[in-house]
Parts: sequence; C-alpha cells; structure tokens
Amino acid sequence: MPPLENSVEVTHLNSSGKKCELCNRVTMFLTEHHLIPKATHSKRVKRKYGEECRTRKALFCIPCHRQIHYLFSNKQLEKDFNSLESLFANPDVMKYVDWIKDKPTNFLPTKGKRKH
Repeated sequence: MPPLENSVEVTHLNSSGKKCELCNRVTMFLTEHHLIPKATHSKRVKRKYGEECRTRKALFCIPCHRQIHYLFSNKQLEKDFNSLESLFANPDVMKYVDWIKDKPTNFLPTKGKRKH
C-alpha cells in the first residue's frame, strides 16, 4: 500500500465491496475521512459540532482522500466542506470525480502541489 498523508488515519481493507463515497468506485482500500478534521477539534469547534466532531466521517478511496486534502486546508474543510453535500457542490471536486470515476480500481494518480 502506498504511503498516506498524515490526515489519512484509518485504512480499511475493503473485502465487503463498499464503494468510495466520492467517486463510487469499489477499491481494495478505503480510508476514513473526518469531515470535521481532527486537527481543528478545538474547544470552539467541539462546542459548535458536539459529538459530530468524532462521528462525522466518510469512506474514501486513497486517490479521492488525497485529492480532498490537496484541494482544501483543514480550516476550509472544517468551515466550508464538512459534509458530503458541500464537497459534491464544489466544482473542483466534481471535476476530479468525473475524471477518476472510470479509472481502474488500482489506479493511483501522481501527486501534485497543494493548492492552498
């Protein structure tokens, strides 16, 4: 398995055929993405979101997880993109999803330079 960024905490071997919640592909590994990044879990954020800080998660394939953290800082994810709906509403995310959705399940794109 390729090395993952620090923000990718839990990797699940996908033996049950679950799909990535972004690109809808079935891949060998899925990663747990905290929709409210753990790095932003200050007292203020915990007061605002409560238990959701820990429980609001999504399963992404490795390329989609990397792309989300490539596109957005943790602060942006916490404030503006803390739900699947808000991610799907972003044109950059949808452009990426449209591009990757037909790629083979073992496809790992090369990493680019972060936008933020």
